[in-house]
This record gives sequence, structure tokens and C-alpha cells, in this order.
Amino acid sequence: MSKQRFGGFTAARLALIPVVLTIVAVATIGAFAAAPASPSSQTVAQIWLDSPSVTLTGHDIFVSGGIVADADLTGAVVGIFKREAGEGTDTHVTDAAVSNDKVSGNVFKAFVPAITRNCVITASWAGNADYFASSTWVFAGVKPKLTLAVKSATRRQTKFRIIVSPEQPFYKEGPVLPPRITDVQCRVHGVWTVFPVKLGGWSTDGESWWTYRYYGVKPGKYLVRAHFKGTNYNVARVSAAQRLVVP
Repeated sequence: MSKQRFGGFTAARLALIPVVLTIVAVATIGAFAAAPASPSSQTVAQIWLDSPSVTLTGHDIFVSGGIVADADLTGAVVGIFKREAGEGTDTHVTDAAVSNDKVSGNVFKAFVPAITRNCVITASWAGNADYFASSTWVFAGVKPKLTLAVKSATRRQTKFRIIVSPEQPFYKEGPVLPPRITDVQCRVHGVWTVFPVKLGGWSTDGESWWTYRYYGVKPGKYLVRAHFKGTNYNVARVSAAQRLVVP
């Protein structure tokens, strides 16, 4: 039997055309899928932030930072956020405008107002057509207010009261004693140590005040101060020293 021809192609060859077209289509799709995506035109611009490591409760914190980028980013806006110990979310406190300095590059500065507890401060920039968004954070320790009052000064009983503000949240679970996160220190031979009396007692609400009683105190002059040991909420500090005379 003779083979039929169609426009120069035999029937057998025409039968192979759908197969060839299918292979070509699959190869084309595979090549397209394997081809790398076109690279983004954006680049990374790191942001840095600096602040005092420790400040006093109720004070503002001055922060400064910059965006590491070759381009002049004058006018860009950096959001400043804070999260104090015990808080679950960041709070937006201000925006800082970027200015360009030939020496320091793209820099910004801002004040975070009235910090009361240990705090995480975050600086965040949304980026632009040339640079990806970026952010960073710093930890700022906050010292509480700390006062020492001498309630009595006798051999029989010398009594002190220490007050800490803000309160240090204490969560009692079962038969747990309140924490003793303060003590009375005395300077002995040039070294600050615990008040040099063996017999005594203390009481507290576990959050804001501690009362210390010492018995059988030797007569003499003492230089004393309050010592706060620090918690998750505020960092350690000491009060101003004061002189005590036991007659």
C-alpha cells in the first residue's frame, strides 16, 4: 500500500507533529519556570539606634540613630516606639525626620517622654523604591525613685523605712513570702555592706515599701543608704547616703 502525502509530508510524519508540539510546549514551560526571577532593584539599608543605657524614672530619654545608605534620605520619616516592662505591645511615641550630614550620613534624633520602667525602644523606617524597610531596637534601663527614712535610732531599736517608686508588681502564688528586693547598707572601713547588726526583722507589702528593725545596735556614728536590688521592671540603684547617730 502506498503512503499518502500531504503537502510534501507523509501521513506518518503528520502523525508525529502533535507529539513534537507537545514536547516543545513542555520544554518551553520548563525553561520559563527554571528561569530566575528578575532581581529587585531595592537594596538593604541598615538602621542603627543609640540611647543612654540607664535613666531615672519619669525622665525623657534622648535617642539618636541613622540609616546606612548611599542616597541622601533627607525628609524620610522614622517611627519611634516604646514598650515598657509589663506591656504587651509597642506604643508609637513620635516620628523623627532624617537629615543628611556629610560626616555622619543620614541621621535622626528624638525624645521618648516620661519613661517609668525598663524599656525597649524601637526605630522603624518603611523604606522607599530603592531601599527595603528596616528597623532596630535598644534596651534602656530605668532606675526607680528610692528613699530611706530613719524612723528611730536607739540601742534598743533602730528602724528604717525604704520606699520604691514606681511599685514593683508582685504576684503571690500560694504560701510565698513577698520578695526582699531592698536592704539597708552601711559603710564599714570604706566598703558598703549590710547594716552590721545580727538581730532584726523586716516587713513589706512586697511592692513599694520595706521596713527594717535592728535590735541591740552599738552606739556610734553610721553612714547608711538604701539599696534596691533591681527587678524586671527597674534596674538596681542606691539612695543618697545619710549619717545616723545612735546615742
